[in-house]
Amino acid sequence: MMMKKKMKKAAALTAAAVLAMSLAACGGSDDSKGSANDAGDSANDGADANTPADDGAGTDAADGAADEGAGSADFSGKKLTIGAWGGNDQESAALNKMIEEFEKSSGAEIELKVYTDYNTQIQADFVAGTAPDAFYIDGSMFPFYSNIGMMEPLDKDEMDGGAFYENLLSAFTAEDGTIYCIPKDVSTLATYYNTDILEKVGVKPEDIPEALEDYKTFLTDLQSKLDAEYGEGQVAAMTYNQDMSRNLYILEADGDSIIAEDGKAQLSQPGIVKNLEFMTDLAQSGCWQTPKDLGLGWNGEAFGAGKAAIMEEGNWVYTTLKNDYDVNFGVKEMPTYKGTQYSMAFTVGWGIFANSSEKDLAKAWIKYATGVDGMEIWCSGAGCLPSRADVAEKMDVESDPVWKVHSDMTKIATPWQKGTTIDIINSNYQNFGPAAFKGESTAEEAMKKVDEQANSEIANAQ
Repeated sequence: MMMKKKMKKAAALTAAAVLAMSLAACGGSDDSKGSANDAGDSANDGADANTPADDGAGTDAADGAADEGAGSADFSGKKLTIGAWGGNDQESAALNKMIEEFEKSSGAEIELKVYTDYNTQIQADFVAGTAPDAFYIDGSMFPFYSNIGMMEPLDKDEMDGGAFYENLLSAFTAEDGTIYCIPKDVSTLATYYNTDILEKVGVKPEDIPEALEDYKTFLTDLQSKLDAEYGEGQVAAMTYNQDMSRNLYILEADGDSIIAEDGKAQLSQPGIVKNLEFMTDLAQSGCWQTPKDLGLGWNGEAFGAGKAAIMEEGNWVYTTLKNDYDVNFGVKEMPTYKGTQYSMAFTVGWGIFANSSEKDLAKAWIKYATGVDGMEIWCSGAGCLPSRADVAEKMDVESDPVWKVHSDMTKIATPWQKGTTIDIINSNYQNFGPAAFKGESTAEEAMKKVDEQANSEIANAQ
């Protein structure tokens, strides 16, 4: 019986290893303090937009680490291995700072294992029994990892689960209610606008509609003004991203799920197709374009270069706009759709290897890393948003109008996560969806192709 269980786990790991997952970035802050050129809408005019990496962040962490995580326990002589994927210099520095403070207070030695192809490599370590004691789990991959028996169940009260935003903790909670990971950070989507471009054509930030249903009329008018001012096709009214991780909330707005209970794709349902048609209509109107349509790589580049007046993007773009571009901008909340305000949340959690011989130490590490002091060091240095309100308050994120908007979005955001087959389905959505956006096929035809191809791949992977 035990042999069959192990073989089932190994088979699941092998099947999932073929998936090419792109891990959601938390964003990176290249400096510890900075100003947004325009820090929000009219209520925030003239405000100093400081990033949450306040000077001296984490200076009290060494004192607090003894109470958070390591507690009164002495882990001297113990060694803990933690697994993470590679990040930018700021993320690496923040993680190293956390490790230094935890080692100082706990007496333990931390060994960091950095993966270059995270999901493939850590799955191989699971099979071999050599996985780190504690490790990152991307929210989008949690449904898979929670099903293969490789993570240690965590007690909500012991891990201070009540302090975290409920939607983020739920992203790491299995269907049976078991918590396997604690969210270490979050990034959300918000609406960015170029104040200089809007002013040039006589449009005010408050003219941007609150409801997505009103965008077509507004953007069509804005596009005509931009074409008259800058030349036809020179500046897009708005850029968007066709990845499902950006518009899942629109597709499912009527309550239909894109994935059936058996994991099969079902995007050709009438409700989902109707919502997709709303987006394809915007795209075909010429006022809603992808960065690729403009010959550029991503929203941040198009917006920073002055080629787009409005974009929806994650908080990771903030530092890029400040450091790499000379652009005046403001940020406002995401619009409503069908009466409900949405955003997407991208979160990563810390989990524990079920076969770890240092589970108590691993729990102590996670309690510290996701506690007030550890999370402040991480989020301040790496440029992420805290996954708990008390840390957001301690970091005073509301003093920065840009970070405040993204932080406010956390409470209502939908975590990017949808079962164990989402990567296959999203890949096919990106393959066949563009034809519908370009008007080369109907939305229904495109989604039928997504369902057919995705379900064929899902069947072959089982």
